[in-house]
Formats: sequence, structure tokens, C-alpha cells
Amino acid sequence: MAKGYWLKQAKISSTDVFVEYVRTVVPWLKSVGGTIIAKDVNQNSDLNQWDGGQLGLVIEFDSKDAAQEAFDSPVFQEYIKGRGLQSDLCLSIIG
Repeated sequence: MAKGYWLKQAKISSTDVFVEYVRTVVPWLKSVGGTIIAKDVNQNSDLNQWDGGQLGLVIEFDSKDAAQEAFDSPVFQEYIKGRGLQSDLCLSIIG
């Protein structure tokens, strides 16, 4: 069966949201079978502390269906809605 992928770009405006994302979403992705295979971080400045910017990820799943199920899951939908990330998130599912 062909793999499925999330191509994900998110605008993250604060250190707190960035740290929370890394601490909560990354472990959750692993728990639903997702593997981060590429990432790109583009910070707004060259400061040592996150001051906003873009986070791009490519996440691999066992299938396109698995990728879709992860996206549609109540856990992920509640996360993005609860943090107001709907307008700051661009996510494509391919497979």
C-alpha cells in the first residue's frame, strides 16, 4: 500500500505556542503512526528565542487513509481550533 503524507506549514506567533506544539503534537503524531521525515523552521529574526515564524513539516503515514484519519481525529481538530490555528495552518494530504 502507498504511503500517505501531510505537507504542513504553520505560522506560529509565540514561544509558548511553539513549545506547546513540540511537546504535545509531536508525541501525538507518533502515537497515531506519523513520522516526521523533514522539517523547516523559518524564524522572523535571528534571536536565540522564538519570536514567531513558520514551521514546515513533512509527516509520513502508513497510508493516505491513515493520514486523513489523523487529520480528522477529534484530538487534532480540537487542538487546532482550541489554539486558533485554523487560519495559520496549511495542510495538504497526499498519497
